[in-house]
Amino acid sequence: MSPWFNEYVYALLMLFVVLDAIGNAPLFYYFTKEMDCVRRARTIRLSIIVASLILFLFLLVGDLILKYLGITVNDFRIAGGVILFIYAVLGLLGHSVAEEISGEEIAVVPLATPLLAGPGAITVIIYLKYSIGFLVTLYSLLTNMFIAWILLELGGRLLNLLGRYGSIVLSKIMSILLAAYAIAMIREGIIELTNII
Repeated sequence: MSPWFNEYVYALLMLFVVLDAIGNAPLFYYFTKEMDCVRRARTIRLSIIVASLILFLFLLVGDLILKYLGITVNDFRIAGGVILFIYAVLGLLGHSVAEEISGEEIAVVPLATPLLAGPGAITVIIYLKYSIGFLVTLYSLLTNMFIAWILLELGGRLLNLLGRYGSIVLSKIMSILLAAYAIAMIREGIIELTNII
C-alpha cells in the first residue's frame, strides 16, 4: 500500500474515533424522534453540513490562527492532547454534552456542535493538517461526514440493534480509544519540543 493510502486510513480512523458518530447516533435519534421522517432527515443533513463547514473552516485557517497567537504546532499538540484526554475521561464517566433544545436550532446546537464539530474534532483537524497535509485531511473529513450521515440516519435502527447497554459499552470503548490518541499526541509534542531544545 502507498504511503498516501496509509496516511488517509490513519486520518480516517482518527477522525472517526473523535467524531464518534456511532456513539452520537442514539443522541441524534433522541433529539429527532418526535419529528416526521422528512423533517428528521432534513435536520440531520443540516447538522452534517454545519459540522462540515465548521471543521473545514478550521482546516483552512486553523494554522493562521495559531501563527497569529504565537502558538507552535507542538504547543497545540500537547494542549490538544490534554483537551482530548479530558473529553475521553468525561465520556468514560458518562458525561453528556447534549442539552435539551426544542425547535429547528437543534440541528446546529447540540447536533452539529458540540456533538460532531466539538473541540476534539477541531483539535484533530488542525493536528492532521500539520501532520499529514491538507488534502489527505480534507478527504478523510469528507469521508467521515458521509459515514456519519449514514450512521445518524440509521440512528433509530442502530439503537434498537445495540440496545441501551450495547450503546453504553460502545461509547466507553470509543472514549478509551480517544484517550489513547490523546496520550499519543501529548507524547509526540513533548518529543518534538525536546528535540528542538
